[in-house]
Amino acid sequence: MTNERATGRDIILAIADNMRESLEPLVTETIAPSLYQVYLHADDFDHLRTLFGKIETEARKLLDGELERMNKGAVPALQRLLRRKEPGVPAMRFLSAEGRWYIRFQEDPNGTLGPGDIEVVSEFAQVPAAGYGAGSKTRRISTTRRLGQNTLSRRELTDVQPALARLNYEDNRGAQTYLMTKDEIVLGREAPDVWVDLRLDTLPDVSREHARVQRTPEGKFRIKDLSKLGTTVDGEAIPRSLETIDGQVKDLDRWFDLPDKARIGLAGVVHLQFERVDRA
Repeated sequence: MTNERATGRDIILAIADNMRESLEPLVTETIAPSLYQVYLHADDFDHLRTLFGKIETEARKLLDGELERMNKGAVPALQRLLRRKEPGVPAMRFLSAEGRWYIRFQEDPNGTLGPGDIEVVSEFAQVPAAGYGAGSKTRRISTTRRLGQNTLSRRELTDVQPALARLNYEDNRGAQTYLMTKDEIVLGREAPDVWVDLRLDTLPDVSREHARVQRTPEGKFRIKDLSKLGTTVDGEAIPRSLETIDGQVKDLDRWFDLPDKARIGLAGVVHLQFERVDRA
């Protein structure tokens, strides 16, 4: 029977399920994805919004515990074979790809999830090529969807993703181009403790998670400001989405429509030329 409402516990278990389904074995290491995007029905998203911080903390603890448990487990058959040939080969290790966990929560943008449904999409980080911010042409995605007590899993390996939009900019590394290949990306200053899709090597005026750009189900683009020093579109300051209410910082989910071509400014420090890519 399908739950009428997703619970925090359901989400945490779905993230752990996803991690186990998405492990990538190498020779002496098995790598787990670091980024987990959680999609929820609108009602569940609103109900749990204030608990996302606690859910993220609990999920990270569970993922750490799962890696610890796997590292204490039996040595895989391949490792035993390698040890017979090469006694000095180190034991198989289970690791997070980035050394820590990044978890995001988002309302289902496509309207395909019902109340109680949870969809988790995980990704392995890719090292960006010099001058080209989209990184590797190969991206691994694993999706877990929990329907009550039933879990459905899907693994995908996608090669070159069709670009939805292009962003040209210049930071401390020089001229860069980033191709937006998924429906939502985060723009921000490069920092070890925050996951962003477009990582900028720039001044601290740009927030670690500065803005989000999203493609809606209707195919339009919009942007949300999450920064301290502001975001502009074609020179116009857009409304800030974060506000402090009763001593707590809350995301009011304020979006600003992006035209097909626009100049996005981050804290007046970095400017990105955004352009929608027409798809045949």
